Amino acid sequence: MKTKSFLILVALLALISNTYSQDSTKTSNKIWYEPDYAKIQFAGSIGFLSTGFGYHFFKDKLYSELLYGYVPKSISKAENISTISIKNTFPIYRFKAKNYTLTPISGFTVSVETDNNYFISLPSKFPEDYYASNAFHGTVFMGGLAHKDFKNNKVIKGVDYYYEFGTVVTYLYYSTTQKNVSLTDIFSSAIGINFYF
Repeated sequence: MKTKSFLILVALLALISNTYSQDSTKTSNKIWYEPDYAKIQFAGSIGFLSTGFGYHFFKDKLYSELLYGYVPKSISKAENISTISIKNTFPIYRFKAKNYTLTPISGFTVSVETDNNYFISLPSKFPEDYYASNAFHGTVFMGGLAHKDFKNNKVIKGVDYYYEFGTVVTYLYYSTTQKNVSLTDIFSSAIGINFYF
């Protein structure tokens, strides 16, 4: 199950990249499947720590990423949690501030949890329609991103530093249907960095 889900997500991202890859000068010498950047993210409802790679599409109007996230048992207080996510970020507007380009962002993520304590179809021990699938999750977020180019660095050409504030979509549903779940209970933050090579 883990390998099959991962391969499907990689194939989907590669297909999208081949169809919609940007034509700017910074990627013109790259092979179509070569990522534009590598990513490390802390928190954000896709893992305690997530890492992966990303692509720019539609002349930098969409950043799309394939990420692996992990939460160790010591933090989850239950079992180890592994996620595979496709994250999509939309830069809203860009403006220069000294050596940085600042950008408000918004976006969404679709994640699948691949460990044994999650299910796509309801186990037979539960009555029909007792629970919804808990393997797939969607998140929505907004935040800010600061990009800096390194013109004289031969290894790292630039970085994005970013902060996000968001929630899991099902948490929004619970906050409107359950009296004991408030809006302050459902939001989380994330910080991360993208490395351009």
